[in-house]
Amino acid sequence: MGTHIIIKHYMHKNKIIIFYLLLLLFHVAHVFEEAWGHFWIMDSIFGPGRFLALNWLLLCIPFVLFYFTLNEKRWAYILSIVYAGIMILNGIGHNIATLVTGRYFGGFAGGFTGIGLIIIGTILFYYLKSSLPLRH
Repeated sequence: MGTHIIIKHYMHKNKIIIFYLLLLLFHVAHVFEEAWGHFWIMDSIFGPGRFLALNWLLLCIPFVLFYFTLNEKRWAYILSIVYAGIMILNGIGHNIATLVTGRYFGGFAGGFTGIGLIIIGTILFYYLKSSLPLRH
């Protein structure tokens, strides 16, 4: 392996770490924004306690994926690409629904952090896809 390939690998890995942590941060902030803005699913279906419990349980999945991505497991990269894609769609969905309905509070709260999910998710998606480990 050439030196330039090794350097490129570690530069991409550092960017993956930074953008993965940023996406996790925006994901946590997104859940808080949904709770603060009374996202309609929380109020009408789950209630605040079950909504937060379910979201924190779901948030454990990307933390585990992050750990295995750091260890360069191919399956974790693939599932992390899916996670980044879901976060992109989540952000787009919140913003479109808010614009269409005009309801943020008691409606589709999550649009502000949704913008971050879209931007950071797209960048992470790119770096994960371009650094996907080969099969052994």
